Amino acid sequence: MYCYTYVDQFPCTFNELQLWTHISSEHPIFLKTVAALSNVNISKVTENKLDDIHKMFLTLYNKVIYLKKAVDSNHVIYDQHILDIKRLIDEFILYDTHAISFYPHLFNFGTENKAWIELIKHIINEQNFMLELFRDLRRQIR
Repeated sequence: MYCYTYVDQFPCTFNELQLWTHISSEHPIFLKTVAALSNVNISKVTENKLDDIHKMFLTLYNKVIYLKKAVDSNHVIYDQHILDIKRLIDEFILYDTHAISFYPHLFNFGTENKAWIELIKHIINEQNFMLELFRDLRRQIR
């Protein structure tokens, strides 16, 4: 964590967005890989939803990188950049809420596989941590 839930400068906010959008985009891929390696048969519909979550966060990650490069090339934070950061955080919160509401569905598969169940719990807890972090950061940016 870069900001310690306190925005002291905008680079820490970009770093948080970059880190957590990347991790969030990897969670669905990791879940699909572990399911396949552990013989947990998730449905095609569930696989597609995991792919959608991956794509949402990957797209958001790319937006963060693009905005960070734009700000880095100018070194002056404009009102528009602040609005863009707010929008990216809002988008993260929306996607994270969606992922958190979907991931418990994965408990329906591989119920006998304790490692699978623990992995899902871990990812849900991590996404909840991210949600609180970004809610805190968003409240600080006016």
